[in-house]
Amino acid sequence: MTKNQKKSAVIAFPGNNCEIETARAATRNGFETQIFRWNQIDEFRDFHPDFIVLPGGFSFEDRGRSGVIASRDPIFDEIRNFARAGKIILGICNGAQMIVESGILGFELALARNVRRDESGRVLGTGFFNAWVNLIPERKNTAFTQFPNFNRPLRVPIAHGEGRFVSRDPEISQKLISGEIVAFRYSDADGVSASKFPENPNGSTASVAGVVNSAGTICAMMPHPERFFEKFDGDEIFRSVHKFLEKNPNPTPVEIGDFANFPPPKIQNFKFSPEKIYIEKKLIITDNENFSVRSAAESISGESIDLDRTILFEISGNFPNPNSARQKILDSGWIFNPSKEFLVDKPGLENKPGLEKTSKKQSPGSTNLATTDFQNDDADHLAEQLSARFDQKISVRIFKIWKFTKKTTPTALEKILKSRLLANPNSTEIFKISTQTA
Repeated sequence: MTKNQKKSAVIAFPGNNCEIETARAATRNGFETQIFRWNQIDEFRDFHPDFIVLPGGFSFEDRGRSGVIASRDPIFDEIRNFARAGKIILGICNGAQMIVESGILGFELALARNVRRDESGRVLGTGFFNAWVNLIPERKNTAFTQFPNFNRPLRVPIAHGEGRFVSRDPEISQKLISGEIVAFRYSDADGVSASKFPENPNGSTASVAGVVNSAGTICAMMPHPERFFEKFDGDEIFRSVHKFLEKNPNPTPVEIGDFANFPPPKIQNFKFSPEKIYIEKKLIITDNENFSVRSAAESISGESIDLDRTILFEISGNFPNPNSARQKILDSGWIFNPSKEFLVDKPGLENKPGLEKTSKKQSPGSTNLATTDFQNDDADHLAEQLSARFDQKISVRIFKIWKFTKKTTPTALEKILKSRLLANPNSTEIFKISTQTA
C-alpha cells in the first residue's frame, strides 16, 4: 500500500457471486481492496475502509425479499457506523437491495419486481432480466458521479429480478421524479431519459437506475459497473469515488436512516370469499425460503419461532362451474407443478364452490399473515393468460402465507412485523387471515 492510498472493502454474503470482479474493479481504479465475508465483523471493522461496496448476486438466495435478510445481519451495525461517519458506500444490484431494505438512505423506498410492458400496458414479462443499458448521471455532486469529461451515457449491463425503484410516500416519489435523490437514470443512446421498455428495462419510477442519500455518500444502483470494463464504462463510477476521496480526504459525519425507525406495515384483514377460486400450494421438498426467514425472525425476536410458508392464488371471475374451472386452471400447469408441490386445503371453507373438502384446520392461537405486492405483475400476467383461456375478464391475486403457530409469542410477532422482515410497505401489502368467509 502506498502512502495515503485509499482502502476499499467488499462485503460478501452467502449467495453473492460478484465479489471478486467488484474487488478487481476497485483495485483497478486505485484502491487497496480486501474482500470480507459477512461474519468477519471484527476484521472488517479493523480494516477502516474509506469505501465499502456491497456486491451483486443473490444473498441468501433472495429468500423473503432480495436483500432483506442480509440487511438484518449483525455486520450491518458496523456498516451503519461507517455510513454515519461519512464513509462512501456503494450497493450494486443485490447490494442496492440491501441498502434500500436497511433504511440507511434515510427515506422509505422499495425495489419491486421487474415488469416489462408494451405501449398498451400489456405485460411482456416479469422477473429476472439481463441486458445492456445506458445510464446518465442526475445529481452531479455525489461521490459516484464525478466524471465531468465523460460526454456520453455510460454503457453497462444489468442482471436482476427486483430492480424497480418505487415508494408509497408521495414526497419520495416526487423526489425520484425531480432527481433530488437520484444518482443515475436509464436513458437511450443519445442520453435522453428513458420513458418505456426496453430503455427502461424494469419499469422503475421515472427510469431511476440508482438512488443516493442527501449527502451523496451512499448509493444504491441496480446496473453492474464492475463488469466488462475493457469494453464498457463502469470503471468511470469507481474512478469517480476515488477522485472524490482524493478531494475530500477527511469524511464528515452524515445523517443516516434505519428501518427500525420506520413505522411497521399496516395490517389489513383478509377473508375468503365463496365466489372466488382459491388454490393454495406448498413445496414437497424443504422450503429454504421459509427456513431463512424463520432464522432471521428468531434473530430479530430473540425467541424460537415455528413458521410455515405456502402460496395462495385468489382467482375472481364468472365461473358457472367453479370446480371445473379450478381443475382447468390446475391442468394448465401455469401455477401448480405436482412433481414439486402439493395442494393445501383452506380452513373455514368446507363445501364452498370450487374448493375441496378441508382436512386440516388452523391451529387455535396461530397467526396467519398474507403478503402480496401492490403491483403484482406475475398475478396480472396470469390473469391475462386465464382471461384468454376462459374468454372473460379474470383477476388474480397471489399471496405468500406466513403461518406462525401459537408457539410464537405476541411480543416476538410484534418485533418481527416492526422489522419489516415480511413486508416492505412501499411495495407490499400485508393481511391477517380470517378463517371466516366474507
